[in-house]
Amino acid sequence: MKTSDAQKIQNLKTVVLYTTLGAGTATGLFFLVRHFYKKSQANRSQKHSLEEGDPATYAKQLMMAFANNNYMGWGTDEKAITKVFEELPSRKMYEKIQKEYYRMYNRSLNEDLEGELSSEEYNDLIRILKTKK
Repeated sequence: MKTSDAQKIQNLKTVVLYTTLGAGTATGLFFLVRHFYKKSQANRSQKHSLEEGDPATYAKQLMMAFANNNYMGWGTDEKAITKVFEELPSRKMYEKIQKEYYRMYNRSLNEDLEGELSSEEYNDLIRILKTKK
């Protein structure tokens, strides 16, 4: 009878081991597929970023202004950011730009704006945005 119990315990260990390995593999596959899906979305947005008036274009312009490499070193091009906001046709377009920015760079546009600009510059952008319909 002890042999039968030992066999049952060994079978249970085998089931637990394979279940754990299966769950780990499924989880890994999920995250791998999710990674490639997000990457494909970002690539699709990048392709549209060369079309004038497309939200991806505005998102790319803003990112380029954040990562401006001017002759004095790294810095944010505040004038370029202001120009983008002045060119926006509507607040609805800004919402689309936020989504594209996140899709392309996996970052929040508002958080990047707050981090890159002084509070006065950020408030100026909000005022420009409020003038849009």
